[in-house]
Amino acid sequence: MGSTSFCSGIQSSMNPEHAGSLYAHQVKQKLTAILELMDEMQRRVLQMRLGLIDGNEMTVDEVAVVLGKSPQQVRTWEEEALQIMHHPELARNEKNSSC
Repeated sequence: MGSTSFCSGIQSSMNPEHAGSLYAHQVKQKLTAILELMDEMQRRVLQMRLGLIDGNEMTVDEVAVVLGKSPQQVRTWEEEALQIMHHPELARNEKNSSC
């Protein structure tokens, strides 16, 4: 009969592909916000270790070579980055209180 109900319009816009891309977009936004709480080295180490830049995950030793730093320093930055990921509100408070 040519008319489309409100509910059928919602159902057609809520297909699984659309919901998946919306979820991926939200995750990306949250990850970007958390990465911004990190200092440059923490962020770079985490991006390289997890393959967030080019999809290639790197070992601690590989990251150390790229950065020209010791594996222990890379582990320290990674640990700090992971703490920020688990507790971003603490990093946010610390970042806002520093001058």
